[in-house]
Amino acid sequence: MSLWKPLRVIYIRATDLTHGYQGSAPARLRRFYRMWAPIYDLSIRLDPGYLRRLKQMVELVVRPGDVTLDVGSGTGLGTVHAASIAAKVVAIDPSREMTTRLEKKIRGRRLENVEVRHGCFPDALAPGESFDSVTSSFMLAHLDLEERSRAIMEMSRCLKRGGRLGLFAAQGEIASTFQTRAELGQQLSAAGLTNSNVMDLSDIYRITTATKP
Repeated sequence: MSLWKPLRVIYIRATDLTHGYQGSAPARLRRFYRMWAPIYDLSIRLDPGYLRRLKQMVELVVRPGDVTLDVGSGTGLGTVHAASIAAKVVAIDPSREMTTRLEKKIRGRRLENVEVRHGCFPDALAPGESFDSVTSSFMLAHLDLEERSRAIMEMSRCLKRGGRLGLFAAQGEIASTFQTRAELGQQLSAAGLTNSNVMDLSDIYRITTATKP
């Protein structure tokens, strides 16, 4: 842990620089992930804490029998794990290059309970579509403060009563790209979510869970 901590902190703080290039405009974001997609999974696996905490977040909110929504699924690192628990997982991501890699994983693992939708959230949802659980990892970092609030509001809206939200990201107190505890608390409350729990783990990561009453 003593070796990983400074490397993790440097990596996450560097996102304050790279985020300026990524931006939040859909076209610019798609161009960024078009370049990153070929090495995305490899870059994630450089830090074993990432996958461990991502799976932990999924396991905290996804239950057997759930219909789960994964917002900003990317290559499906969280999607595939959710599919091992839930009855069905709907994965949404605006990057064709990232979802293509997820679809390859689905075929390779012969998963029959994952539906991939290429598009933006919440536009890719059908009117009135609802879910037992919603997960999202590192997606909100691409949005500004107002957009993050709207996204969490939409996640809450598409949750069934008693449904569970799980967010995985880094700590905003370390890198301004991400949300602070105070911001998360305000956004969850404004979205009408309760039983919120914010957990800081593995030096830089943060798992947030909440429930729709």
